[in-house]
Amino acid sequence: MDRKIRIVDIAQMAGVSVGTVDRVLHGRGRVSKEKREKIESVLKEINYEPNMVARFLASGRNYHLAAIIPSYAEGEYWDLVAKGIADSIKELHKFDFDIKYFYFDQYDKRSFDDAVAQFNKDEYDGVLLATIFEDSVVNLSKELDDQEIPYVYIDSPISDQNNLSYYGGDSFGSGFIAASLLLRLIDKESDIFIFHVRLKQKAESVQMKNRETGFLHFLQENGFGGKVHYIELNLEDKQRSQQMLSEALEHINNVAGGIVFNSRIHELASILDEIGSPLKDRMKLVGFDSIPRNVKALKEDEVAYLLSQQPERQGYDGIKALGNYYLFGQSPEKTNYMPIDILIKENVDYYRTHKL
Repeated sequence: MDRKIRIVDIAQMAGVSVGTVDRVLHGRGRVSKEKREKIESVLKEINYEPNMVARFLASGRNYHLAAIIPSYAEGEYWDLVAKGIADSIKELHKFDFDIKYFYFDQYDKRSFDDAVAQFNKDEYDGVLLATIFEDSVVNLSKELDDQEIPYVYIDSPISDQNNLSYYGGDSFGSGFIAASLLLRLIDKESDIFIFHVRLKQKAESVQMKNRETGFLHFLQENGFGGKVHYIELNLEDKQRSQQMLSEALEHINNVAGGIVFNSRIHELASILDEIGSPLKDRMKLVGFDSIPRNVKALKEDEVAYLLSQQPERQGYDGIKALGNYYLFGQSPEKTNYMPIDILIKENVDYYRTHKL
């Protein structure tokens, strides 16, 4: 039929009252078998799709979601993700959705397993899951599959899983682009330093590994003839880290490139700032994520480029996908990559004033 079908139209076609149609569509009140069959026959004939939100509200059911994400301090990367989650759940709250957070230390796999153990003590209708530790995430995913609980990945995709969807960056692509930007700052025969900034543990996230793979792939494809050095910076011993970096810079003759594959490029910029000129001027930096401390380093010319992939939106869209799954029966696209935004000091303020 060409026009939109209204409840009053269905009532006229079935020869019943509007109230009777409403009770059948929304599953409330008593309706005789004869009238129900008439209405259902009309619905089948016109291929009518009822208002899913109205049906959901009529069901009176509450939905409990869980978010398993790293703990964070204010202004850190996962703080931004959490703000997106909070914005999304605020919109879904009127439909009786709520959420419980399970936090873990992103540098400690055992902490993630402990968070999962706490999660397993209760029942949830959907899960937003940060894919920091691949093996543990896959194990949890299998358990959720067995229980037929939908789950959404954020941060990095993991292939061959039954997650409802993924929201986050193309880690390989962002590493690839980061290498392209760095080679705009240095010669192809220069040195490049890949810094692993550590806290307590040495575990690398899926995202960091994929970024590094994409970075090295670009260098290989584009005739990079310099040397790639790996330096591990221990933030619990900054004096030693400063000494290691000074010694490395003393042995290079031209401008080198430096990169950190997590959101802590500001830590490297801080160590270089303490070393001071002229040594710190021998290194150009590219980093990831528009957290406040990274933005500060960018605006002060300590970092040349930041790549950002909208952490707030990852959290927001991931929760919204679970809500839409139940409200409308929608299954989103399996993979939903965030834009790869290239930030410089001249445009970063415009980027940071954008809100979801």
